Amino acid sequence: MPEAIIQFLQNFIAGTGLSIVKAAALFVAGLVVTNLVVALVRKFTIKSNQLDNAASVFIVSLVKVVLYVLVVLVVLSTLGVETASLIAAFAAVALAISLGLQNTLASLTNGILIIFTKPFKQGDYVNIGGVEGTVKAIRLFNTKLSTPDNLDVIVPNNDILTSKVINYSAMPLRRLDLTVPVPYSTDVESIKALLSECLQDERIVSLPAPMCRLSEYGSSSLNYLVRCWVPNGLYWDLRFDLNERIFTHLKNNGVEIPFNQLDVHVISEKNTNGEEA
Repeated sequence: MPEAIIQFLQNFIAGTGLSIVKAAALFVAGLVVTNLVVALVRKFTIKSNQLDNAASVFIVSLVKVVLYVLVVLVVLSTLGVETASLIAAFAAVALAISLGLQNTLASLTNGILIIFTKPFKQGDYVNIGGVEGTVKAIRLFNTKLSTPDNLDVIVPNNDILTSKVINYSAMPLRRLDLTVPVPYSTDVESIKALLSECLQDERIVSLPAPMCRLSEYGSSSLNYLVRCWVPNGLYWDLRFDLNERIFTHLKNNGVEIPFNQLDVHVISEKNTNGEEA
């Protein structure tokens, strides 16, 4: 019985047994090394101030896939499999898939660019191709926006970098402009004083200084420009408050907001008998 076992082991080692054992050992070692490297990369990307969560997840996933592919190639090579043919076949399949998924791959590429170039980040209020909303998630293939009327909009990343993108949250301050029409009969300095009184608000920053100036001569009114700077998060509240405050303040001081007026002249025509029609 011992001689049979020894003979089996000799035949196993002389054949492919040793290669299988080496391949199994390399596979286990490769998994251990992969997990260690992935853990180190995850720790580094999470601590980095230059990378957000989306970039960190992408880098970790990419490193994991690359290392797994390398482990599989090393194991197959140890077993005597011709890896060059496998790589060539994989490249051919990848080419065929890429041709059929051009738009998807374009979205993937643009997703990578968005993650690393950061035209916007999660939580920013943006306008992408006419769609406004708060960025809820930046994914590899698409970006999720939440609109002010509580709708979720999924924008393919392929469309983002080819569209006009406005990031309203990029800067800490935002300029607020209002156009106020008043009658031509009003005094310029008096209107400027009344409008300046409306700008006495603690939410308005002192630098750049707020201003009120006559901006244009309208068809039925003098149009004044009211301009101030406000912290980004207070923009809409202040805009609505100023509209109401200016209207009330001007009205209380005898200044009516003019509206377009149309003068109609009736021209009478005479018929063939000389009588008015």
